[in-house]
Amino acid sequence: MKITGLETFQIPQFPLSLFLRVHTDEGLVGLGESTNQPDAIEGAVHGFLAPRVLGREAEDIEALWNELYAATNYQGSAGAELRALSALDIALWDLMGKRTGQPLYRLFGGKVRPSVTIYNTCGSHGGRIHGRSDDRWFLEDAGTLAEDLLKSGIRAMKIWPFDPLAAKTRGQSIRAEDLRKGLEPFEKIRAAVGDEMEIAVECHSCWNLPSAVRIAQALEGFNIKWLEDPILVDDVDALCALRERIHIPLLASERLFTRQQYLPLLRGHGADVVMVDLSWTGGLTEGRKIAALADAFRLPITTHNCGGPILTKAAAHFNISTWNSIEMETVRAIYRTFPEIMEGDIGIRDGHIHLDETPGLGLTLREDLLQRPDVSTRLSR
Repeated sequence: MKITGLETFQIPQFPLSLFLRVHTDEGLVGLGESTNQPDAIEGAVHGFLAPRVLGREAEDIEALWNELYAATNYQGSAGAELRALSALDIALWDLMGKRTGQPLYRLFGGKVRPSVTIYNTCGSHGGRIHGRSDDRWFLEDAGTLAEDLLKSGIRAMKIWPFDPLAAKTRGQSIRAEDLRKGLEPFEKIRAAVGDEMEIAVECHSCWNLPSAVRIAQALEGFNIKWLEDPILVDDVDALCALRERIHIPLLASERLFTRQQYLPLLRGHGADVVMVDLSWTGGLTEGRKIAALADAFRLPITTHNCGGPILTKAAAHFNISTWNSIEMETVRAIYRTFPEIMEGDIGIRDGHIHLDETPGLGLTLREDLLQRPDVSTRLSR
């Protein structure tokens, strides 16, 4: 089964995503996706990947991954080329599943749990729930938001109330009154639903080390699920120092790419929970190796996912078949728009994603999608 074409497309409803279709001489088409700076990823697909993979065997996933990763190393291995490789890898696994008639989780060894627990990242990405966006909702009325999520079976939410406060000092310090302001959503959630709702805290690397320590200390009384990326993750020693000084779990990091970047973090005991983004770190092939590496250090893993239906399905197959996975990220403001571009539904109900026996990712795009005038496409053959 040879690769005969790489076709990219961008959809206005998903402005962060670059979608990929890999065509083959057998007529099967594999689906992939990567996120952030889709124009740059598209350039890498057609300028970097296409000359190297057209005419190659689509089932040689391991060989293609390693050859392409080695080629990215010439200009640094964590840019648009790696994101393009991630999308390609997901698409090649989708093809493998379709060719063999198996869902991906079965190719990965089968289910280790019946379904995948999800948590909700309370972002908007242009979507609105009950007339307002989740990211405004958690700042204004976090308790009611928690109650609303619990009604749908979602028992964990991620918020970032300290991010707006970092602008005052560029993250170099945080005053007592700002700490109190940042704690207000946590107080409202606990007052409304107690410990029924787990709360994860995203910090988007906005702070320096002393400020991150101070925030973590202020959060200690709220039974926090994890503190995510409070400082930049380009200094593993700083992450390790942070973990030694705080008493809530530290998560790191969607911003690390490939086993090579995770290994020093794990050796230094710089995280309690490991997170990967399959559309950035090398796709399913590399994501599964990072999971095995984390498991060797007896650590759980979860997936960052603010993408479209292809990335969401890929993450679901990864998590349902990975022994040390604990759950996966979703953004309901995004997945509620999935029916606009895909057939059926994504399988989310009762706070879980459910996967069936459909081969590959188990995803079919709407037939009229690529004919829409607002969808831009590009094809390399």
